[in-house]
Amino acid sequence: MNFLAHFHLAEPTDASRVGALLGDFLRGTPAHLSETLPEELVAGIVLHRAIDRFTDSHPVFLKAKKLLAPPRRRFAGIIIDLYFDHFLSLSWAQYSGTPLPEFIQEIHHLLSRRAAWLSTELNDLIAKMKQENWLGTYGTIPGLTLTFQRMSERRDFLKPLIGAEEDLLSHYDSFRQAFDEFYPELLAYARGKNPGGAFNSP
Repeated sequence: MNFLAHFHLAEPTDASRVGALLGDFLRGTPAHLSETLPEELVAGIVLHRAIDRFTDSHPVFLKAKKLLAPPRRRFAGIIIDLYFDHFLSLSWAQYSGTPLPEFIQEIHHLLSRRAAWLSTELNDLIAKMKQENWLGTYGTIPGLTLTFQRMSERRDFLKPLIGAEEDLLSHYDSFRQAFDEFYPELLAYARGKNPGGAFNSP
């Protein structure tokens, strides 16, 4: 899953939510990470990894992958994660009692006050996340178009991401159905990994 879903699925604590971000950037076993990071932060990273494994092996994801144009299928993990953040944005009230703009502000504030937990490079990335309102742009097609464009500029091999929103538009109802089927299962799975976690649900 992409940033918005990972933040939503984390426990509503600073450490778990920062761990949900760090899961994309830190390597190493939980035991190794625990040598330098707080336990709850490591737990957030472990949850992030479990969510990604669950997603990438799920039949709904594997079926949705086939809807992408062949040149883009090797980037299915990136593309479909963003599609699912798009649909999560559109159906946010179904999954959270906190309005999306308020939730995004909460995330921005906590990342600022926990800057010491993050590297200089990650703090620079977070500054761009806030400035460009990444979490708030996923809910529109122009926002996704801009996101894919920005991502394609990071590395030459990511150039095929340009225009990835076209596959969403071509199979919009099918991707929407995939999200509606998959996300409740993912939410139940994440809750099972974090018994008692609130997950911002109503």
